[in-house]
Amino acid sequence: MFTTFEGRTEAAPYSPPRDVMSLDECYFYHTMDVPGHGTVEGEWDLRGAIGPYLGNFDFGGKRVLDVGAASGILSFHIEHQGAEVVSFDLSDEFDWDIVPFRSNDWEASRRDRRAHLRRINNGYWFCHKAFGSRAQMVNGVAYDIPESIGPVDVAVFGSILLHLRDPFLALESGARLAQEAMIVADVSPYGRLGSSFLKRPRFMPKADRPDWVTDGWFRLPPLLVIEYLKILGFPYCSLSWGNYRYRDRKVPIYTIVARR
Repeated sequence: MFTTFEGRTEAAPYSPPRDVMSLDECYFYHTMDVPGHGTVEGEWDLRGAIGPYLGNFDFGGKRVLDVGAASGILSFHIEHQGAEVVSFDLSDEFDWDIVPFRSNDWEASRRDRRAHLRRINNGYWFCHKAFGSRAQMVNGVAYDIPESIGPVDVAVFGSILLHLRDPFLALESGARLAQEAMIVADVSPYGRLGSSFLKRPRFMPKADRPDWVTDGWFRLPPLLVIEYLKILGFPYCSLSWGNYRYRDRKVPIYTIVARR
């Protein structure tokens, strides 16, 4: 696909598929039922609940940007609903938003994260082939999503904002491309009751926890994210909640569907 901006034509920077031969080369962020390979365990299990997790949005005939695609479970689900999908995620050519504790070996953390990212990307490409997907992947950082991807109807942010040092900038980057709607699912710092009136974010790293390197930066309450989305031009917002399995427990997650 080629998109023209201000008189110049740019090719969207789609990444070539990887031929990943073994599950041993992969890391799965989500538990997935992979055709020909059965159930592969991951950190989160959204199976049977992806529709509510995405606000029961009708993706038929839409062009959708899935920001932070990880293993691809949302991308492949959305594609199965009849959408054209562009998956977007880091690769091992980019750096994770590591919490830069001065006492830690940042270079070692950086190497570890890049190796981990390669295994996450491998999981995506392994499933891409198994599902016979036609989704396209763009690798980069969420703060600078290439405009050469072109307009999309919907941008999806599935539990990615908590991992980001500047969540508003990432939303702004996706909002530049989204013509119709933004869908954000994330974890609130408060329960459902507190989330109904509190807007303050919670900063998660603590000075006495230098092991908290990649476990997230902020917990953003839904009212704050709704404010962000309204600022970015999506004033019509609906909010829903669900409980989703993370490892050995259920975690409440909110979903916002924001429309222009």
